[in-house]
Amino acid sequence: MSNEPSGGEISPRHFRDVLGHFPTGVAVITAIGDDGEPIGMAVGSFASVSLDPPLVAFLPDRGSSTFPAIRAAGRFCVNVLAGGQEDVCRTFATRGANRFGSVKWRPSPHTGSPVLDGTVAWIDCEFGDVHEAGDHYIAIGKVLGLEIQTPTIPLLFFQGGYGTFAPRSLVLASRGRPSEAVRAAEAAREDLEQLAAEVGLECRVIAREEDGLIIVATAGHASGADPVGAVLPFFPPFGGTIAAWGSPELRAEWYDGFPAELGTDQRAEFDHDLDRIRERGWTLTFSSDAASEAEHLVEAMAEYGRTPSLQRRLFDVGTQMRGPDDPALLNESTASQVRTITAPVLSSNGPLLHLTLYGFPANATLEFVEHARDVLVATSRALSARFGGRLD
Repeated sequence: MSNEPSGGEISPRHFRDVLGHFPTGVAVITAIGDDGEPIGMAVGSFASVSLDPPLVAFLPDRGSSTFPAIRAAGRFCVNVLAGGQEDVCRTFATRGANRFGSVKWRPSPHTGSPVLDGTVAWIDCEFGDVHEAGDHYIAIGKVLGLEIQTPTIPLLFFQGGYGTFAPRSLVLASRGRPSEAVRAAEAAREDLEQLAAEVGLECRVIAREEDGLIIVATAGHASGADPVGAVLPFFPPFGGTIAAWGSPELRAEWYDGFPAELGTDQRAEFDHDLDRIRERGWTLTFSSDAASEAEHLVEAMAEYGRTPSLQRRLFDVGTQMRGPDDPALLNESTASQVRTITAPVLSSNGPLLHLTLYGFPANATLEFVEHARDVLVATSRALSARFGGRLD
């Protein structure tokens, strides 16, 4: 509740308290000064202004000692800070600090202004109009170039403190009581580790949840960010084994999730593919540009979080992959092209988990691939029997 009188004078503290409930991104504005040295300042008020022409704006304090030097340079670079760059923000917000003493940077391609390492993005600009606005300026920048540098979560200023979104905690940790799939993956941990060790590959466990397909566990994960918590879309070809053993309603949901309209003939073709997966008890994917891009995006989400940009790109890649690959194409000449092999784990209620082997070597032989497949299928059958399901 506000204690300010209606229509009365607004105190600066009350203004900050109320507006502080709206999170703002944090950026560092950099330039090269007249003496050839880098200069920079932190701002909590940066925004896009126009698409055509491309314009941005930031609002420096009129009492800033750094802004006049940046303005005199006639050009600048906006560095959007990442969630882990609070120390960078504090350095550039502190008067008299050696702001570039511990920060690595490189010249931007258009203006030569510093691009700081590890930032989410940079926007290279030349000055447009600068307007007076109370105790601040509104500085307009004409965008000359911009790029995403690290596709991660940005640093936010909120209620007087710094922080960031935590999307991965919304995937599993904040769900309260674990789902049936998560509990099953925990119960199968020993079997999954034995599977990964026996075949020398990584096993990712995927389950159908409200948000889509979620990687709920891994075994044999060797390096890089742990992909647990990454979310895949539930439409062809993602989640084919879940759709294959699912109800007609689940198959319809799988089709309906596809971004493009699927006609009757296409659905019939997919139905045929799913029936073949069910007959074999497993499926695979061969290497392709789209499959490699999808894997890269999953790894990026594991490292940087489930950002909307990465999620949209993954959905776009999914439309390029279309339906499942045909396991009948596996032979001596194609074995080295195998990217994944997948088999389901069923419960009495239907498809529960989706076990996928990753990390096949580029020189894999048919014998190696078939051994990995056989061990995977044996594990999926054993776990299905344990959880009350049957593969037939």
